[in-house]
Amino acid sequence: MRATLHQLKIFQQVAELLSYSAAANKLGLTQPAVSIQLKQLEDNLGVPLFEKIGQKFFLTVAGHELDLFCSDIFARIEHMDMKLSAIKGQLEGDFLIAAVTSAKYFTPHLLGAFHQQHPKVSLSLEVANRNQIIQCLKNNTADLIIMGLVPENMRLTRYPIIENPIVILADPEHPLASQKNIPCHELLKHPFILREKGSGTRKAFEDTLLSHNLKLSPSMILGSSETVKQAVIAGLGISVLSRHSVTLELATKCLVELDVQGFPLLRTWYAVHHEAKQLSPIAQEFIDFILYQKATVNSLCNRFMETHFVSQ
Repeated sequence: MRATLHQLKIFQQVAELLSYSAAANKLGLTQPAVSIQLKQLEDNLGVPLFEKIGQKFFLTVAGHELDLFCSDIFARIEHMDMKLSAIKGQLEGDFLIAAVTSAKYFTPHLLGAFHQQHPKVSLSLEVANRNQIIQCLKNNTADLIIMGLVPENMRLTRYPIIENPIVILADPEHPLASQKNIPCHELLKHPFILREKGSGTRKAFEDTLLSHNLKLSPSMILGSSETVKQAVIAGLGISVLSRHSVTLELATKCLVELDVQGFPLLRTWYAVHHEAKQLSPIAQEFIDFILYQKATVNSLCNRFMETHFVSQ
């Protein structure tokens, strides 16, 4: 064999970190051991895999090709392990979900219920804004994606989870807090706080404004739902967020949901993957879980909200 799995695993770590010493630390090896294995791998393959320019390492063309091969072969090995564990009656392995920021409020409850059924599955959750999530889809770095606004220019498969109500928020002392049936254009007369342009919630809101021939110039742009909430509570303006992200603040009356015409915007949360992606047994089991236990999923995802609003 021209390359061993051990050598490929070492190569994959160096390709990811672009550092012999960092890869050695992660693998629990010495740096000379890493260097020797990679030198043997390059000699066996007959091509250089790395090049050094100045003080930085880069993958060669052959290195990039081998990196893609390693990703494929190790994914297949992991899938094989999962399938064998499933045959034995116990699903095992790693499962990585990436979720947009607003979905972080219900996704852990969903993963918790799934983990109760499959306790040997090792779960990971990464949270990022919409632009980062789209990049994750392009790079195929997660098993599944949880998002609301699914890009139409990519070949994606989507599975609906629950509704995603998008609401307009203000502090309780705001002039609009006590008004009913507020016209959309009235919002433009007040300081408005928005998420960054990578936010799916912001895009859904701005698309709605455009449908009314309205355009908003925000008074403030902030990079997370948590920061937006604190700014609204502080009386710096009104904003738009997923209701799932403000259940506690609404229940404790730190924030109020404004009665605006056409709101809430009812969107949907989806589990998403690339159309051509080969799903792992765990990912397929998770999709089956959200599709065939829809009542349980909806109950779990809404539990936090219902608990707080019943107590009001």
